[in-house]
Amino acid sequence: MNTFANQPLAHAAGGDTPPIFTGANIRPVAVYAAALSGDRSLTMAGWLRIDFDAFESKAVTAAWAEFREQLYADPTLNIRRGDTLRARKLAAGQGRPLSHSARRGPNRAEQSRYRQVLRRGLATVADLPDTTVGTAHGPHTTGRAAASALIERLSARHTADGTSALAVIRMNTAAVWYDLAAAPAPAPPESLPCAADATDGLLEAAEFVAYCAYQHHARPHNRRFLADWFAELHPGAEGPLPL
Repeated sequence: MNTFANQPLAHAAGGDTPPIFTGANIRPVAVYAAALSGDRSLTMAGWLRIDFDAFESKAVTAAWAEFREQLYADPTLNIRRGDTLRARKLAAGQGRPLSHSARRGPNRAEQSRYRQVLRRGLATVADLPDTTVGTAHGPHTTGRAAASALIERLSARHTADGTSALAVIRMNTAAVWYDLAAAPAPAPPESLPCAADATDGLLEAAEFVAYCAYQHHARPHNRRFLADWFAELHPGAEGPLPL
């Protein structure tokens, strides 16, 4: 299993983009976009498993971008292009107020609408083309330990199947790519789809999955209103697998 930091995707002469994974003998079957959520006693991983053809065609990225466009156009919200959608903040009802006033945050009605963005995003994930959802959890005290356990589990799956896949997981503020089944010929990092702007939306969606799955299993008192959203909107999700 190879790992490498996010790098810009190079462009060939004449403006053409080179094919993804050109250095590998085995074409990937899928790309996983993963994120983590949780506390010191329980870490939840959530991922999107995207068929490689759908990833390469940018169909999934386009579908999430369309969801974001709907948010920009929604007159009941004040979400702007360039904003990062963070599941934890949306669940807390955090966002810009609609009116220019001395208030530092949104009023109660606006807070409710920001919380519904989280549900709307989770519903959008359920309709992404050629994409399935999965979760895993474990009693890991650090995100790094949980991420390592997740990548090892996914890598073992594809190694056993004799297939190749890629994964990108958000670690703090950086996205890290993994080659889940490097044999028989590991791909050089420069041939992998590492452009940050191509995966930011997918990692946002994965964070929605991880956060809502965590709330479903942990059921903290202050987030009971969303405890059943994940099971309701993703009844066929894989897992949770043990880490």
